Amino acid sequence: MGGAGLAGMGLLGAAACGGGAGAGSSGGKPSGSIKVWIMQPGSNELEGLIRGFAKDFQKKNQGTKIELQFVPWTSAHDQFVTAVGGGQVPDLAEMGTTWTPEFASLGALAEQKEKLSGKYVESLIESGRVNGKVYGLPWYGGARALIYRKDVLDKLGLKAPQSWDDIVKVGETVKKKTRLYPFGAIGNDEHQYLPMVWQAGGEIAVKSGGKWRSKMDSPQAVKAFGFYADLFRRHKFSPAGALNWDSLDLRKSFVTGDMAMMLGGGWDVSGILAEAPKLKGKIGTALTPKGPAGNRDAFAGGSHLVVFEGSQNKTLANAFARFMLAPERVSEYADKLGFLPGTIAGIKKSSSRNDPLFHPFTDQFVNMSRTYPPVPQWGGFEGDELFVGAMQQIMGSKQTAKQALAEVTTKMNQAFKKKTQ
Repeated sequence: MGGAGLAGMGLLGAAACGGGAGAGSSGGKPSGSIKVWIMQPGSNELEGLIRGFAKDFQKKNQGTKIELQFVPWTSAHDQFVTAVGGGQVPDLAEMGTTWTPEFASLGALAEQKEKLSGKYVESLIESGRVNGKVYGLPWYGGARALIYRKDVLDKLGLKAPQSWDDIVKVGETVKKKTRLYPFGAIGNDEHQYLPMVWQAGGEIAVKSGGKWRSKMDSPQAVKAFGFYADLFRRHKFSPAGALNWDSLDLRKSFVTGDMAMMLGGGWDVSGILAEAPKLKGKIGTALTPKGPAGNRDAFAGGSHLVVFEGSQNKTLANAFARFMLAPERVSEYADKLGFLPGTIAGIKKSSSRNDPLFHPFTDQFVNMSRTYPPVPQWGGFEGDELFVGAMQQIMGSKQTAKQALAEVTTKMNQAFKKKTQ
């Protein structure tokens, strides 16, 4: 979850559109009104759940008013840009974790001074941290793990791959003995292959002396991108069209019975079973196969709840955020979305915690997930398809991994040198 970058914008210095004469802004019992933006969750049921949370809060806090607006993910980033530029920000909003550093660096978000460590999933805390300060409250998230056709692998006497080498070994057997494509290697989804840089023992970018610098030209990054591209171009584990596939295309191929293994989230498992009930009992899940460095790190993506600096009613905004983060509410909402709560207490209450099919995603998310570098430029990298473009060049044999990633490194370092405030 991310978006395009903010270009040429200054510090936020305007009031929010909610709050009403600063009501409830100086601590104490919440009062007054706030405007809250939530990303459209994709169903009336889920929107109704959020509306129910708001009504329950208002009942428990007489004299408060929660004004909800559901914003499409596709236009959300631009709406935030416009709101910040025009001084008409909401008081509280859901924000994709890769966007939070971008808007925090503009001075648009209020710092969360509560100690979050130990209460929230660590990777989601880190994704909202800028210069040692935290600006995002982890709401929900998830990490990709391995989804595979257990019935197919069982029939061939194979087990789920535990390493990169296993992906190739298992994949070659599936390719030789079945009609299925062995593994979903796709070009148009950086979340599939960027984490492999970590698995190879590398870093995407590092901060030294207060400055960020790309490490995407490191031998580990080159090895990771080369390995993933080879699953497509050399081993031919995916169809030719997969060069341009995104995660939804990949899931569709699994649903139609064309793919034996893929990387995906718990939301994908829910979606697959909803679209193809006949696959119930035929799907297996496992932790992400480990790379040469011996780790299985995956990207932890999701959403923060953020309070805007321009809000005149931070007391109410923070109170409603904590209300939605209560274990029973965050677990109910995340479970229905197919994600996991961003709070440790919420995960303990989640219905998927003890489900064998979904447990690997919980383990992956809590114990083996990381966030991309929390830099304000990240939204621009995603919007410009910096990593996607490089991978597609490599998969299409138009550039070597070393050539493509040298260009990525140059572009990242140029972006890091530009002032963000």
